[in-house]
Amino acid sequence: MAIQKAEGIVLRRRSQGETSKIITFYTREFGKLSLMAKGSRGIHSKYLGTLETYNHLSIVFYQKDQRQLQYLSQASIVRSFATFSTQLAKFSLASIPCEVVEKAEIDNHPHPQLYHLLLDTLTAIDEHHSGLRNIVRAFILQYAVHSGFEPELDRCHHCSRPDPADLNFFFLTDGYYICGRCTSGDVQSRRISGYGVQLLRWLIKCPVGSAVDAQVSAAMGSELDLLLFDYLKTHFESLTVIHSYDQLLKLSAEFAPNKSNPQ
Repeated sequence: MAIQKAEGIVLRRRSQGETSKIITFYTREFGKLSLMAKGSRGIHSKYLGTLETYNHLSIVFYQKDQRQLQYLSQASIVRSFATFSTQLAKFSLASIPCEVVEKAEIDNHPHPQLYHLLLDTLTAIDEHHSGLRNIVRAFILQYAVHSGFEPELDRCHHCSRPDPADLNFFFLTDGYYICGRCTSGDVQSRRISGYGVQLLRWLIKCPVGSAVDAQVSAAMGSELDLLLFDYLKTHFESLTVIHSYDQLLKLSAEFAPNKSNPQ
């Protein structure tokens, strides 16, 4: 039996028996990892307040090759994203990248760049007060890049012009756009404005924390979200349903007049 150390983010928790929980982490060293936290449901547990969803932790666990589920030994908080527990909109936004990673990534497949992308995304949502949805949009684009599905955004796929038309058509399956000068689109494409193409070009490359600086209207945001989430669903079978995004849409509708709701 080996003792392993890792740094990770709590993606999901589920009860196991009367006293324990199974915690799913996304770790820098091991990728996605599920561990049994024995006795963690009691009010006197040593893990009380530590294994909260989306906490950034340092963990120690016992690894035994013949055992399918490993056991957590120690956990300490590196960073607790305080605003997630007090601001429902921020918690809902943070849920999206975590659900994407939890559903789409396979166990024990480390990807340090993706780990840091997820951590940077949660940090940016916690620290900023506006433009928060742009952080999630940047995450989705950059997650697609890390997963081998980078969209072709630098030029029209047909005429190779770098300047998009006022109206363009993005083809989800192929991952490229064709400008309105070359096509009138079809049922497999998503309409996107020239400014929308420019935004996607910037969001796919910028640090996720800088994404808050983009100027995005409510209408433009809806256009981008429809395209980006449909793109995920097209290329990841495990992401045909993203519950956290559906929940965010309900929350946005409920609090539409509230200007404090992140856009």
